Amino acid sequence: MSTIRWAQLNPDKAGTPSLSPKSLEELDLELVPMSPEFLAVMLEGHGKPDQAFEEIRLWGGWDADDAAVISYRLTQLREKPELQPWLMHAIVRCSDQQMVGHVGFHGAPGLYSLGHAFPGALEIGYTVFAPFRRRGYAACAVAALIKWARTERGVSYFVASINQENVASQKVVAKVGFKFFRDFVLNDPDREDVYVLQLGPENSPDAPEADLGVET
Repeated sequence: MSTIRWAQLNPDKAGTPSLSPKSLEELDLELVPMSPEFLAVMLEGHGKPDQAFEEIRLWGGWDADDAAVISYRLTQLREKPELQPWLMHAIVRCSDQQMVGHVGFHGAPGLYSLGHAFPGALEIGYTVFAPFRRRGYAACAVAALIKWARTERGVSYFVASINQENVASQKVVAKVGFKFFRDFVLNDPDREDVYVLQLGPENSPDAPEADLGVET
């Protein structure tokens, strides 16, 4: 299995992480693919207490701004069910089957590859609900999904787009090993900077830093 390791980010963008991500087992978590039925129940249950999908307990207080993304993922899956492994996964705490957030790629490899710079790249997205933050869940889930894409599907390049003021999210990708690539483009209303990660056989704990051709 490829090791996800630290790669120094631009300190002006993300600061310095202190620890590598813990494993799913260490944090008592599992990643559950979110089917169209799961996504529909989540949308219908927003703002409602005591909602569940099968045995997974939902948290109805998730940010309403996420509704557009969840709806889009639902449309993607209904049109192309084969995208299921790549898209949204629930982050579930095993001990009580509580969903604490979600993580997933934006589509199949190559959907977001920064032109010819990173062909076949995957863009990652993630959310941990407010009551469950600051426990290492986001970095753990991101690392686990990236390891799956690398070991099971052979993907080498990964991309994350993060609002330049979202320091918490910048620290998440720092722990996983992303490097700052470029600032947001001026016509981007979300003001999202771009971070990239390369993984391969050379990415072992004792290997020299992978060369992404990115100045930091």
